Amino acid sequence: MMGYRNRAIAILLALAGIFLPGLHKFYLRQPLWGGVYLLLGLLFSTTPHGSLGSVARIACVIEAVWYLFQGADAFDATFNPEIRAAVPKLTASRLEESTQ
Repeated sequence: MMGYRNRAIAILLALAGIFLPGLHKFYLRQPLWGGVYLLLGLLFSTTPHGSLGSVARIACVIEAVWYLFQGADAFDATFNPEIRAAVPKLTASRLEESTQ
């Protein structure tokens, strides 16, 4: 088991992407995308093509907002699949069984 990924931490790291893009991607076990964001954000911000660095930073903010408005269940389904698999869903039939 890899460990639980907290949505609040992912949001904070995505917002930190304004200064250092890609941290949230590394946290969410997406190192390839983290590297892409980091390269775009740092490498291209010091070149004449600085707009590419801005794209990475804007993407970080958009993803922070997305994680914020995404429900906890949807976030867990995407980034914590092993946790969701370990906790069985409470279906109507199971609910009836547990109340009897």
